[in-house]
Amino acid sequence: MARELGNPSGKDDKEMNLSSGSLNSRKTLREVMTTDVLTLNLDDTLRLADDIMNLAKVRHFPVLNEGKLVGMLNQADLLHESMRSLVRHPRNTPRQALGTVAVKDIVKPAITIHCEATIEEAALMMVEKEVDCLLVLEGERLVGVATRTDLLRAMASN
Repeated sequence: MARELGNPSGKDDKEMNLSSGSLNSRKTLREVMTTDVLTLNLDDTLRLADDIMNLAKVRHFPVLNEGKLVGMLNQADLLHESMRSLVRHPRNTPRQALGTVAVKDIVKPAITIHCEATIEEAALMMVEKEVDCLLVLEGERLVGVATRTDLLRAMASN
């Protein structure tokens, strides 16, 4: 019987990756999420977002309006908009161009999950929604972010 190189067990992918209890898949997001979360406000500029991303080494920002979660912004969004802004303002430096765009102009809807969801549930949602980060809520309050890196780190710590 032939087996794929990446699957020496012979189990199908779902059985191999999501078998109960394996790879800490029963841990909750509360146990593995990042809780020290930097946020942006709708009126902040992309220059501020870029500065924070570079200084704090983060790639995802929850976006707030008067303290309430309204969306998210990530590194790819920032890169795409910086290119558009440079085309619109060709004489500006990249920093100047980023200063002309507000977060509210490019914010995306937040993809959220409850803090008691399991790593497995979060991973499945990330695949389904094609995202690398979920905003973690307790009720309606933002309590953290769960990134693909957070989930992989938790699974690898088995």
